Amino acid sequence: MKTLYTLILVFICMNATFAQTYYETIEHDGMTRGYRVHLPPDYSPNSVLPVVLNFHGLGSNAQEQEIYSQFNSVADTAHIIVVYPQGVDDIWNVGFGGSTDDVGFTSDLIDSLQARYNIDVESVFSTGMSNGGYMSYKLACELTDRIQAIASVTGSMVPLALTACNPSDQIPVMQIHGTADPTVPYDGGPFASPIEDVIDYWVGHDNCNPATILNVEDLDTTDGCTAERIEYLECDDDNEVVFYKITGGGHTWAGSPIPIGGNTCQDFDASDEIWKFFYKYRSPNVMVANNDISIEKDVTIIPNPFKDILTVNLPTQDLITIQVVNMNGKIVKNVKVLNSSTTIDLQDFANGVYFVQAVFENEVVVEKVVKQ
Repeated sequence: MKTLYTLILVFICMNATFAQTYYETIEHDGMTRGYRVHLPPDYSPNSVLPVVLNFHGLGSNAQEQEIYSQFNSVADTAHIIVVYPQGVDDIWNVGFGGSTDDVGFTSDLIDSLQARYNIDVESVFSTGMSNGGYMSYKLACELTDRIQAIASVTGSMVPLALTACNPSDQIPVMQIHGTADPTVPYDGGPFASPIEDVIDYWVGHDNCNPATILNVEDLDTTDGCTAERIEYLECDDDNEVVFYKITGGGHTWAGSPIPIGGNTCQDFDASDEIWKFFYKYRSPNVMVANNDISIEKDVTIIPNPFKDILTVNLPTQDLITIQVVNMNGKIVKNVKVLNSSTTIDLQDFANGVYFVQAVFENEVVVEKVVKQ
């Protein structure tokens, strides 16, 4: 699978105005361990910000996960810090993968981030792809006192780890998984507990109510997938367990524009949904955005996907402009707002993924759109 990640190299991060990603190291267990840290625009050491740890998959690395998950764009608009740790030999020890103390490394990493960036240690979250999803579950089991919530994308738990998991507290959990995942099978395998067994464990641990099943709107009928959001709410301590079941989905990060690992669901963006989930469990000491435009600003963009014309419906008069940004982070169209409903003509643009930025006086609301 690693060779497929070379496709990532054709995608470029946001432009220099927004790109504030640095490679840093710490010492742990006699080894120099690396990580990439992305700071949002206008970052100030005087601001106390949440942190999302974003772990790469087996055979991948921190930089590839940074590009593949597109979490930097979430960090920039929500004003949070996202960190991409690097596993030894591109693997995390989650019941397979050697004897490296990756839980201890993560704890030391949080300490280092607190010293360097004045992070809010009560707003530290973990997510990851595949092996990185396993790692997030391992932290939920063994570092519960330092991680406020976790989200696994195409990850699972080793059967023995599921049996031995003994968290010190309850913790909110999100799982995103495709039923056609060939790498971490939905129904389980020698190194993967069945996904529904994993969900059942955390629902029981958090003492949640029975499931509520919501159909995710099939925005892209060509992606080979449909999705359900299965919510287990009113758990103890106001926790939740949320499961995105992607029927027909492969070993992929939903919403990613990079075509690897099988069918990639384009009906929702995993990075956006993960932050919206984490947002609810941040410390009240921090003020950040949840990137949910239906809550923060009543902006709707239709249709999506679209062919030639987009219509942006706007809520208030404080909106300054609308910008269309391509995957290279370049603003390719500026539209002056004249009234509450603005049309954007993109018929001369190539098919693909774009970001529509509604620029208000005090914030920027971002929505991903797909031109077909």
